[in-house]
Amino acid sequence: MTEIGGNRSQGGVALFDSGVGGLTVLRHFLEIFPELDFTYLGDMARFPYGTKSRETILRFARENVLFLNTLRPSLIVAACFTVSSQVLPELSREFPDVPIVGVLDAGARAACNLTRTGSVGVLATEGTISSQAYPLVIRELSGNSVHVYGQACPLFAPMVEEGVTEGPIAELVARKYLEPFLNVYRDVDTIILGCTHYPPLRKTLETLLPGVVFVDPGQELAREFLRSGEIGCRGSSLRERRFYVTDSPERFVRIGENLLGQQIRMLPEVLTLPDPPVWTPSPEIAREVSVKEDGRPVVPGATVPPGRRGAGGR
Repeated sequence: MTEIGGNRSQGGVALFDSGVGGLTVLRHFLEIFPELDFTYLGDMARFPYGTKSRETILRFARENVLFLNTLRPSLIVAACFTVSSQVLPELSREFPDVPIVGVLDAGARAACNLTRTGSVGVLATEGTISSQAYPLVIRELSGNSVHVYGQACPLFAPMVEEGVTEGPIAELVARKYLEPFLNVYRDVDTIILGCTHYPPLRKTLETLLPGVVFVDPGQELAREFLRSGEIGCRGSSLRERRFYVTDSPERFVRIGENLLGQQIRMLPEVLTLPDPPVWTPSPEIAREVSVKEDGRPVVPGATVPPGRRGAGGR
């Protein structure tokens, strides 16, 4: 795990994703750490990240972290498998003052511990499957003793966003994607849900493969922090739940409430990225972050493409 400390210990946890899917990760953190403050940023305007180049993914992720870092969180969670699998090391190097963790490794660790046959499946987006991120991580964790079989499931995310998680349509599409595990890779006994959109489909998947354990990496990540004791019991008495988006706040709330499992009582604030909102740093932050003449913050090691600034800094 990662160390959390310094003057950020009261800053709560910030999460970001390319859209609403990361709310399934936030849901587990809220269940396990109800006493903490949480901030969530959904980059709805640039969804999905999985179809973008690695350079573009890094730029988008950098801009998300740049904004969240101004809020002084004690931890930032990249609740996005594309970011977690492709650019997490770069983000950690560019923002050394805040721990940044992804969701990929926790799922891999859980799968390696749970499998009894040494055969693990991964359901994910085409980008995550083609990146070979899970085979690489699991090979390192298991010493080449665990075999990984990936399956891209491009229809799962839009289905979940439309609330189609159970019933005939969900079962038909799920059966199509699970066909390799039903008929070819029958020794697979553990399957990782390698996209933040997929956990709502878990019940349907378990019905089709009743003997298989399905791993939710967001849940596993929250459990790892619970076991480590690195976060918790540090929130304020009046817990904050702050939501930000880069587009479509009404759509975010409509879809997000289903993924989060609770009401989002206020429309999220809409940000304009890559240019973050105008902000006034605290004295502590001011010593670390300078501000350009046009008002854009400059974080050491990070570059922010210039953006058009309008009234109110947006």
